[in-house]
Amino acid sequence: MKAVAKHLREHDVARIKRAAKLGAALREAYAEVLAEPCPQSMLDLLDELRAQESKQTKRKN
Repeated sequence: MKAVAKHLREHDVARIKRAAKLGAALREAYAEVLAEPCPQSMLDLLDELRAQESKQTKRKN
């Protein structure tokens, strides 16, 4: 970060540090939730959404 910090303004560095702290706090707060099982209906919905996204991506290319 020191190499990057030389090219950033002080408020940019402060914003990056705050974002890192927030990210760490969120990961810690939701660590238990991530370990919980996901209902099959949600996994099925996720698969359906991924398939739709894949079709749309192929049409654009």
